[in-house]
Amino acid sequence: MSIKISIDSTRLPILGFILLWMGIHVWGLHNYGGFAWEISAWDSSISNLAIASFCILNGYLIRYLPTHGIFNITAVVSIILSYIAEWISRYVLVPIAQGDDDYVNFLNQSEPVRWGIAFLFIFSAGIIYIFYNRWKELQDSYERETSTHVMVKEAELQKLQLQLQPHFLFNSLNSINALIITQPDKAGNMVQQLSDFLRATLKRADEKWITLSKEIEYLQLYLSIEKVRFGHRLDVQLHLDDQIQLWLIPPLLLQPLVENAIKFGLYGTTGRVVINLTTQRIGDALLIEISNPFDQDMQPAEGSGFGLNGLRRRLYLLYARNDLIATRTENGNFIVRLSLPEKYD
Repeated sequence: MSIKISIDSTRLPILGFILLWMGIHVWGLHNYGGFAWEISAWDSSISNLAIASFCILNGYLIRYLPTHGIFNITAVVSIILSYIAEWISRYVLVPIAQGDDDYVNFLNQSEPVRWGIAFLFIFSAGIIYIFYNRWKELQDSYERETSTHVMVKEAELQKLQLQLQPHFLFNSLNSINALIITQPDKAGNMVQQLSDFLRATLKRADEKWITLSKEIEYLQLYLSIEKVRFGHRLDVQLHLDDQIQLWLIPPLLLQPLVENAIKFGLYGTTGRVVINLTTQRIGDALLIEISNPFDQDMQPAEGSGFGLNGLRRRLYLLYARNDLIATRTENGNFIVRLSLPEKYD
């Protein structure tokens, strides 16, 4: 049968200080007091054991003391505990020192000094406990606030992530309804594509990061539905850098931007509209640009869908930066530019 004794490494300095102090105590009594090693060891062990015990007791009492005026109350409690510790030490040591009148006289004469030393240690321990408890309370409060902030952030992210354009679903269902009579085969195909798209949407809602290639696959599902609706009028050209297909980005990021480009690019037109999506790496960032034809005089009223403001908020929650998305108008095109830092899995 073996017994294992483990000591918390954080308490080793305290244990080392106690042993050092007890050693100095024994050495001083023997060399300067002229007492035997045995009585010196007893004096050191009992006196310091009493002080240490009341230091611990003081720490427990502080937990139940009122916070108002706690330092004054701790001082009073320390005085009382120091007196009790000194009385106990004397009560135990006197019988041990029977026949050693010099030591008993020394014990009587050194009583004020012993009480002062006991008070110093017990009061100091009390102050340390007070500051430790305050620090622990601040740490617990900070952890609770951090945990609450994370939960709120996650809830907001999930809300923003699911806040896709509802008009897309309604328009798709209306298109299916129109095709059922005139082109039932195409309507059935569109129902299957919409089912695949919604299934992928639900799957992406549980993921925080996906590769760019998976996001492009999801985008292709969306575009296959839109091309059924708009036919030859819609031409989305993808210019992808194959070397950054494994770059991690937030899911459901590109679809609302392309949907926004389709909505504003095709509005008021009857001809073919080209929407360009470009990805490339510039330095340590992934650059994504989406452009669509833009005519200020022929734009629909602003909708209530996801929008660029929702996307900005989502990117800020994920990256803690406000400069990751920018828009501009250039040569009759509206351009949305995303610059995403590298995210490691």
